[in-house]
Formats: sequence, C-alpha cells, structure tokens
Amino acid sequence: MSRKRIAWPLTAVVGGAILWWLVPGEAKPDDGMATAEQSYLVVRRPFVASIGFVGTITPGDGIGITAPFAGTVKSLNFSYGDRVLPGQLLLELDVAELEKSRNEAESAYLKATQTSADMSNWASGPEMSRARRSAATAIADLNDTERKVAETKALLDRGLVARSEYDGLLQQRRAQRMSTVSAQEELQSTLERGQGANRRITTLELANARARLNELNGQFSAAIVRASEPGIVVSPPTNKFAAADSGIHVGSSLTKGQLVGVIARAGGLAATFSLDEADVTRLKVGQPIIVTGAGFPGLSLPGRISNIAGEASASVTPGAKASFAAIARLDPITPEQAQQVRIGMSANIAVTTYNNPSALVVPPQAVRGAAPTASVLVRDKAGGSPRSVTVQVGQVGPDGVEILSGLKPGETVVWTMPTPPTQ
Repeated sequence: MSRKRIAWPLTAVVGGAILWWLVPGEAKPDDGMATAEQSYLVVRRPFVASIGFVGTITPGDGIGITAPFAGTVKSLNFSYGDRVLPGQLLLELDVAELEKSRNEAESAYLKATQTSADMSNWASGPEMSRARRSAATAIADLNDTERKVAETKALLDRGLVARSEYDGLLQQRRAQRMSTVSAQEELQSTLERGQGANRRITTLELANARARLNELNGQFSAAIVRASEPGIVVSPPTNKFAAADSGIHVGSSLTKGQLVGVIARAGGLAATFSLDEADVTRLKVGQPIIVTGAGFPGLSLPGRISNIAGEASASVTPGAKASFAAIARLDPITPEQAQQVRIGMSANIAVTTYNNPSALVVPPQAVRGAAPTASVLVRDKAGGSPRSVTVQVGQVGPDGVEILSGLKPGETVVWTMPTPPTQ
C-alpha cells in the first residue's frame, strides 16, 4: 500500500526577512521510519506576521547646535556622546572677525543716516542752496546785461557809441540767456533728486544698514553657545557629499548656520535599519515595531516606522541588490530605560506586517500542497477516515498558517509525522 506524500511548510531567515516554502515531509515506506498521527483543534486566536531586521539606535527628536555666525571655534566644552543639561556651555566662537564686520556695519549705518537726514531736509540743504544761488546769479547777470543793452542802444541811435560796443553786449546777452536756462534746469534737476525713487532708495539703504548693525550686535551675545534642553550630544548626520573628517575642534572654521551637533532627547530615540528591494514594498510608514537588543536585555521597546527612503542607498558592489534606509521612531522611554538604551547600540527590529486578532490558524505541517490547491485533512467528530478539505491560505507566520476559508472553529485537522524506528 503506497502512502501519499505531505508537503510541510518550513521557514528560513534571508536578509532579515522570514521566508516560507513547502517541501515533502512524509517519509517513504522504505526509509525505515514509521508515522504517527497528529491532530489540532481549530479555534480563533490572534495571528501576527512580522519581518526582522538589524539596525542601530539613533537620536529621534533632537535640537540642532548651529554656528550663529561665521568664525573660528575659540573653546569647545563637550564631546560627542556627553550628556548635557540646560544652560551648559557647549562652545565659544572667536569674535575678532565679528568685531571688524561690526565696525564696517556701523560706518555704513552712520553714512546712511547722514544721507537720509540730508534727503529729509533736501529742500533747504546745501545742494539746493547752491542751485538756487546759481540760478539767481544767472538771472541777475542777465537782467544787468539787458539794462546795458537798452542803454547802449539809445546811445548808439544818437551816435555816441560805436557799433562794435553794442554788438558785444548783444553777444554777451545771448550767452547769459543760455547760462540762465542751464542754471534753472540744474535747479529743477537738483530738486528732483530729493524726491520719488531717490528718497525711497535712501530710506531702504538706511533700513538695511540698521538691520545689519543690529544683527552683528546680537551675534556678540550668541558667540557663547549653550544647551537649550537636556539630552545627549551626538555628531551631526552626514551624507555622501560630506567630508571624511568633519569633526569640530578648537580652531575649526565654521560657516553661519553650520550644524555642529544634535542634542538628542533621551525620550525621543529612533532605530535606523536597511532593507533590500524585496522587502521595501512590504513595509509602510506607521507599521508597529518592537525593538530589542543585546545592550539592553529584558527591554522590548515599541514604536512605529516613521520614514522609508524613496531612493536607494549608493551601492558599493556592482550588481548588488538595492538597499533602502528606514527609520522607526520609538515611543517615549522612561529615565530608567534611558540609562540602558544608548545611541549607537545595535538593535533587533521586528516589524509587524500583518495582525489579525481573530484568525483561524493551523500548524504548518497540517497544510498539504500550496495555494491555490492547498488542503488539510479534517476528522469528523463521528469518527471514520479523515476527509480532504480545500482551504484558502492567507498569511504565513512562524507558528502557523492563516486559513481564510474552508475550515470552521471546532473542527479537528490531522496530519502524520515521521517517527524514528525503535531499536
């Protein structure tokens, strides 16, 4: 009598993910092994499927420590990994270059103030006074020449002066008329320079000079950088464009706004990990996670995935699988837990990809074949030989297979297990 072979689901972990497949599980009649029937009562129970990854504890919530202005580090009072308290001195910048910049800004401000004052009193200012005097002088000279021309013409008509003298006065009058027109045009042009766009430009230049001076004056007090909140100072995140040696030390030149470090809040940790292209579509932002680690035994820290990179990380090996960075934000931890969990520790991240609180689950060994023709053997309560029932398989986990249809609670599934022969 021949026996039907039963396919047993087996598991393995590859690249951090749990993989399942079916392999023949029942021994052949001639392999020297007997079989024993196993049974399982089908009931509803919670069913969870998860994927495991290995990552690192990193700061989640944090406050950036930035350079308030461009300068060199005069003193450095922390090391990365130190715990700091609010108000604690972190670093001080040299203000020598800042002093030069402030002096230049003050000089520009004073010049802009004087120019603005001159523009406000433009109508009575020195330039307008000179223009008015020039125009008045030109008009007076012209009037005087006009009088001389009239007098000389009368004398010429009586034959008392030479014709050349009269012609000389006429030429002088033509030149003075042109000078008068030019002086009046210069007066109008000078008046217009104190109005409209020119006055607006002066106002804006004064505002900019004042803002620049106030900014530099404020930077003197910001030259001393203190911690604003308690936490752990960690090095700033780097990217592929960062220099290999980006450490900060006394004498380092900083640019305005440069990130010097991050104060990581103890209650806002995260776990970063990488996943390959086969798993990236299975994970979603918001999925729950549980983090454990050898460095903090006995703790199981819950959290949720907060970010999955939309671009693969740079691969150093040609032809290697694409890798994507992911971040899981941990729930706030207690001060006691914070003493055990430290930034940089290795972490085991279990991501829950499926959760059914009331599922029908059978042991993997009970499932025969594979979807869509998977089946199980069901023994009726009245006894007799087991009957084969086709089932629809759902998710697969380490402790069982979810059955979506084909079985009901209270039914008993059976399967055979090989047993070693007795000696």
